[in-house]
Amino acid sequence: KRQFTPIHTPHTHPTHTNTMRSFMLLPCIISVLAAVSWEAEATFRMRRHRPSALSPVLASSSLLVPRGGSVAPQEGPMYEDAVDMPESKLLEDGTVFPLTLSPSTVPSSAEEWVAENRERIVNGLLPRHGAVVIRGLDLPDAEAFSRVVKVLDFEEQPYIGGNAVRTVVAPGVFTSNESPPSERIPFHHEMAQVPSFPTKVLFYCETPSAKGGSTPIVRSDEVCDLLRRDYPSLYSRFKSEGVRYVRTAPMDDDSASALGRGWKGTFGTEERGGCEAKMREDGFEWEWLEGGDLKTTSKVLSAVRDVDGKEVFFNQVIAAYSGWNDSRNVGSRAVLFGLTQDVLPAAEMDRFVSDVDGLAVSFEWKKGDVLIIDNRQVMHSRAPFVKPRRVLASLGR
Repeated sequence: KRQFTPIHTPHTHPTHTNTMRSFMLLPCIISVLAAVSWEAEATFRMRRHRPSALSPVLASSSLLVPRGGSVAPQEGPMYEDAVDMPESKLLEDGTVFPLTLSPSTVPSSAEEWVAENRERIVNGLLPRHGAVVIRGLDLPDAEAFSRVVKVLDFEEQPYIGGNAVRTVVAPGVFTSNESPPSERIPFHHEMAQVPSFPTKVLFYCETPSAKGGSTPIVRSDEVCDLLRRDYPSLYSRFKSEGVRYVRTAPMDDDSASALGRGWKGTFGTEERGGCEAKMREDGFEWEWLEGGDLKTTSKVLSAVRDVDGKEVFFNQVIAAYSGWNDSRNVGSRAVLFGLTQDVLPAAEMDRFVSDVDGLAVSFEWKKGDVLIIDNRQVMHSRAPFVKPRRVLASLGR
């Protein structure tokens, strides 16, 4: 149940005039609460399910090493720039999630620091922790972030097959999902609904929101453990059958929808013939609808996969089921079991989606933050927010 903090308006005299003033404030109060209610609810669930990163259990684990008033979550040279972020959680194997790095000395440039630490972050820390936050670099704008992306030297992943409206703002950098700020974007692995997906997702905060707007993240191996333990029948069907995704796309972008990318942008072509060639290559079934809309059904895709010896719930199931709702789509019919094409059981799925929120980590963006996600291991989402907010993204392999 959503918990709302009561709003108290001080009254010196309980007059009719003061009562009317209180009622006049209600629309303003409701608009702010609507923007942050999901984030408050999710934070409550997260804190129920995990200890604080500063809890006595963690503090006595010998994994935390004081440094300059901060707390480094691991010993050794690999973790020399690691600092504590209270929202982080400690996983059962002793891994801090997400790991936060902050330069201990002021680098001459953000690109220089990233270049010096690339190997350590990309091939050492990221595979182990699943997500790394870099905080404290001088990154004032999209162009500065683009230079960091270039230094990281990932193979660029084209956004072909994705369903979110995005705008390129710098080389290798584009807006994150441009859906309305009131919309929650549920947990998902980026582009898991298509055969070719990025293995790395990068986010950069240019302008944090004053209210809401976090990017919650969750380890997909923990989600799979939850599914296997508490929802064995769902786990069995997801693993044995896989899933299919059903989506109806407009011809051109619809910025009012979280999945409003038009089929022209989705498949990178202006012509139906080119679109059909791409769909045929990727194993889609399709149907052209009146008004130029396109209904697609994916081939059977795995829902449970093995990543580095761990089972992960790698898919778009939660996002499609709970978030693919607009004038053309209904989420409860947007994802099907792969072999039987049955719809997912609503009661179990609703409980499962709620439980996943309890495993997640949500931290407050600060200007200049960079979040690097191993897309094979970690799902991300977006909380509603109050404008202005500008979080940019980049995809790589």
